[in-house]
Amino acid sequence: MRAQNLTDESSKFEKIHKEIITAKNRDLAFALCKKYIDLAKKEDDTQELLNGYESASGMANDSIGLKYGDSILTLAVKLKDQVAIGNSYYTIATRSLMISDYKKASEFSVIAYEYYLTQKPEEIVKSIFTIAKLKSLINEDESAQKLLNEQYQHLKKNLTPPNNKLWYRFYLTSLIMTNAKLQKHKENEFLIKESYNFDKTNKEISLSNYQAIFADAYNDFYMKKYTSAIRKINLATDMMGRTNIQVSENVTFLLAQCYWKTGKIDQAFPIFEKIKNNFLKTKKTTLAFRPAFDFFTEYYKKNGTTEQQLASLNDLLEFDKFEKDVKNYVQLKLKDFDDKHKTEEQALSEDEQKFSDWLSIAIISLSSIGVVYFGYRKIKANKKKNSQEILEIRNTITKVSRQPKTKEEINEVFENAEIDYSLYRPINKLTVDQILASMKNFESSFGFLEQDLKLTALAQKFNTNDKYLSKVIKVYFGKTFNTYLTDLRFEYLDKKLKIDSQFKNQKIKEISSKLGFGSPEFFATAFKEKYGKSPKEYFES
Repeated sequence: MRAQNLTDESSKFEKIHKEIITAKNRDLAFALCKKYIDLAKKEDDTQELLNGYESASGMANDSIGLKYGDSILTLAVKLKDQVAIGNSYYTIATRSLMISDYKKASEFSVIAYEYYLTQKPEEIVKSIFTIAKLKSLINEDESAQKLLNEQYQHLKKNLTPPNNKLWYRFYLTSLIMTNAKLQKHKENEFLIKESYNFDKTNKEISLSNYQAIFADAYNDFYMKKYTSAIRKINLATDMMGRTNIQVSENVTFLLAQCYWKTGKIDQAFPIFEKIKNNFLKTKKTTLAFRPAFDFFTEYYKKNGTTEQQLASLNDLLEFDKFEKDVKNYVQLKLKDFDDKHKTEEQALSEDEQKFSDWLSIAIISLSSIGVVYFGYRKIKANKKKNSQEILEIRNTITKVSRQPKTKEEINEVFENAEIDYSLYRPINKLTVDQILASMKNFESSFGFLEQDLKLTALAQKFNTNDKYLSKVIKVYFGKTFNTYLTDLRFEYLDKKLKIDSQFKNQKIKEISSKLGFGSPEFFATAFKEKYGKSPKEYFES
């Protein structure tokens, strides 16, 4: 009976998930996501709740999408589900990219990649997409094209899971746009046809059909077919309107550029002006919008006053300063990804070479296929073992279970204080093991009884830094350093009172000192929070 109930619950979630993917407009898709979340709460199913949060983060508008990313992180950390923690970083990275917060987008996408690489490699398709988009924005188009093409080829061979079809479309259209910038139009002829054919044969996934048309328009723009591009942009915009998808500035910006190139200055002017004013107000915009500022320097040089010419030049200089700052930061952050991705490629190449050697030996010696297969499996296992060096948090943390959780645990964090994302940054496994071993020795030797012990001092004793020590205590014990220390001291006190009936007869100042508290006042305050009574009241009773 229990198995039947689980099957029924699973089919309910699968039904809604399919409806989300095939929804005709974004509002409907988001409403279905909230329905999914409500069902997960009703069934007390934390795994499905995580899935619901992830879907909602993709369908909600940018600010609400970021909040769902926080909800994923809060629940994932509570459940010690590292894949879900990776998903939360990916969600926040993607949403940050959409609102032109490139610094957070680059930092969080690399962290998400590290999580997926060590916990669920098949999910790296998500983080690599964001990283490729960032690389294109900072004009590292060759590198971006390589990443997009790798994943496009992989997804093309495996379109069975519904989500893979969505990612295939994202990668295909982004690859077309990157190729366009690189003037690889011959290659795009085939890819554009493939994109349109995909939409024809997968009509159930209609929410983002406009992407194929917009990618085609983008390619036309770089081929200087501006009139054709304008027609296709307008068609894509119309499709977005019919599915309640907000037309992004990227779309209108491309349209404005086409107007500019065809001499329709009056139509280009208001679009560029909106982009410029938004940047001057928020100090944030996409790096691809530099031509908007070039437009005004050129326009006012011909048509404006000296004051307007100077103002437009100042605006351009301000944008250039912003662009340089963002590019330097993003390049620095993506270097971490480049190093890790290069290592992965080298490891894969070595595996393939080793496999080739194994195969040659097997053929020459007429060994059995079983021997070859075993050798290859062993190599792959070693590769997986080596990749654990990038492990974010110790692998012994358990995956999320399907056991019911209290409803209090699974509420969104929309009203909560800001999350300290730094707590969940990657820590090398060896470092974690070393800190945990030091902590075990620290507890068994009663090191917590040291007078007025500080986090920095303890970190120095452990030959680590205070940030790492704080993270390990937070992730493994769910406590701050001060709470961890106080709890150890009161556990010691409880044991001491059981074996030494005279211990409580000492002065509060002496007890406080022996337990390592910095002052009797602090001891008394902490004591009352713990036991609900003052030390004197408690001991007398």
